[in-house]
Amino acid sequence: MAGFTLTEFRKIVEACYEGADAEALDGSALNTDFSDLGYDSIVMYEIAMRIQDDFPVTIPDERLDDLRTPAAMIAFVDAQVKVA
Repeated sequence: MAGFTLTEFRKIVEACYEGADAEALDGSALNTDFSDLGYDSIVMYEIAMRIQDDFPVTIPDERLDDLRTPAAMIAFVDAQVKVA
């Protein structure tokens, strides 16, 4: 299976967070803490659940605290998708 890309992540963010400017998730924003981007823990949980529904991955709840940036989330999911 192909990896998990920024494009897939943007689609999921848009589906989970009404009003999100997913196109702004590039450049330095990829390494910005989700809380600084305006995403609270509920949105992050919804994003994680949607990723798990759409891709063959598991994101443990306790791991969400470590995945604090879009780049970290994408890399974590991408690594799991590639071995699935």
